[in-house]
Amino acid sequence: MSELPYRRLIRGPGIETQVREELCARIRPANGARTGLAAFGHLTDSHVLDAASPGRLSFLWQYLDFSDGFPNSGKFRPHDLLTAHVLDAMVRKMNALGRGPVSERPLDCLVITGDLTNSYAVSELSAAIGVVKGGPVTSSPNGVYEGIQDHGPAPVELSKYIWHPEPESTLRSPDEWKSRYGYPTIPGYLSAALQPIAAEGSDFPWYIGVGNHDESGQPESGPISPKAEFVGALRIGDRLPTRLPSGMDTTDFWETVRTSNDSERRSLIASLPSREVPPSKLRRAFSKTEFMDAWPKDAGNPRFRSGSGRGSRADPCYTFDLSPDVVGIMLNTASPDGGTEAALDAAQADWLEEQLQRVSGKFYDAEGKLVTSKAGDRLVILFGHHPLSAFAAKQPSSGDGPTFLSRSKVLRLIARFPNVVAWVNGHGHKHRVTAHKAIFDHGGFWEITTASLIDFPQQSRIVELLDNGDGTLSIVATLVDHSEPDSVTYGESQTPGSLAALSLELSMNRPGLDVEAVRGSAGDQNVDLVLLKPF
Repeated sequence: MSELPYRRLIRGPGIETQVREELCARIRPANGARTGLAAFGHLTDSHVLDAASPGRLSFLWQYLDFSDGFPNSGKFRPHDLLTAHVLDAMVRKMNALGRGPVSERPLDCLVITGDLTNSYAVSELSAAIGVVKGGPVTSSPNGVYEGIQDHGPAPVELSKYIWHPEPESTLRSPDEWKSRYGYPTIPGYLSAALQPIAAEGSDFPWYIGVGNHDESGQPESGPISPKAEFVGALRIGDRLPTRLPSGMDTTDFWETVRTSNDSERRSLIASLPSREVPPSKLRRAFSKTEFMDAWPKDAGNPRFRSGSGRGSRADPCYTFDLSPDVVGIMLNTASPDGGTEAALDAAQADWLEEQLQRVSGKFYDAEGKLVTSKAGDRLVILFGHHPLSAFAAKQPSSGDGPTFLSRSKVLRLIARFPNVVAWVNGHGHKHRVTAHKAIFDHGGFWEITTASLIDFPQQSRIVELLDNGDGTLSIVATLVDHSEPDSVTYGESQTPGSLAALSLELSMNRPGLDVEAVRGSAGDQNVDLVLLKPF
């Protein structure tokens, strides 16, 4: 008997659009004539994953506290093999919809706000970019699955917490995902999941930002930490560790890693009880430059800013035309050390201010004084991986490195430009919409956070900017599902589409999932966000 009965995916009612007027109220009723100024698809946090990579350090999961009976989603997800399938399904759905549901304006582009990959591996990047460009795609560099979800050798302390989709032999008991939570047995799943996807590719221009999972925290050149050296060697090697050596605990293990030289590192890897797997150099970490080099020319103009306090370091922040009326600005909010906290340093903030001044006929200077200029006014939407709440409340200590802005300073910089109408982001794997009221006499903007494509509800948004014709604007954000419930099958005849739908169902059943927290309230889902027209 399952503790948490497994639920099948079914079709539900549509979600009503909520009109939010915290910044201002519409003068005319919502059914009046409105003009679409821009429309785009917002995708985020696809976490395209090379699920069998030894660099995931899955052997350490058995030493974690699984008091809830399952690993947290940062370690293992039952649908880890299906991340490229979900991204492909969402791109296909955006192609099929093709336009904003309210304005009926054709989509101007797709914008992906980071965590395109899960662990900054070349194999993941190749698959993710391949999905958006179109063509044959797989995130498995070897074309065969040998990892923790098959029935290969693994300690019971690890394997019981991992969903094994294939049937068990008569000598093996089902894992706890099946016995406690009712997860299905799906013959042929592992083979089907590794078959190349014939990706359709985006019908629209597309723009990419950097998330913390795309940031290795390693320098472009020069020495890296002993831990990074260890994980890097394990990633590309032919050993998948299954446990720590007898008598070694995790504290001893990480201390050995931290203090090891190259020879000691190789000895440590050799001492780990392991199974042999096919090696692949495609599992190595990519650099920031390699990440941007993978983008086609219509996927943004990354700036290699020199003389700005960070030398010639590659910085994936850029501007692009969302439409003739609207400028998009992609910011790099990923911390350079690979951490989860948002980061915007003084050099990038100066660059952002310069870009905003170019399209702002009126703005406030650093002291809050209204300034007029001869610049032609355009509306601006800012994009970044992190929500504004992810910036540090106090200005972080810079030490010998760059100076980073606190949350209040980031907010004040944005508020100085009344033509900034939105900050669009991901990172939190949940839907949220926040009104930021004007700090000065004019302004105010909406922050739109979209949930991830790897965790439930695996949704994206179509975002439309409309002129309401009454001195106000609306930002209409509509959630998009990538798959249909009747596409799910447990049989052996799987397709990329059926596997994408299955990923959604598997994610929906994840033990410990707080559905209301990730979906947000009605005001975080389908929304019509009203604000004053700034010019």
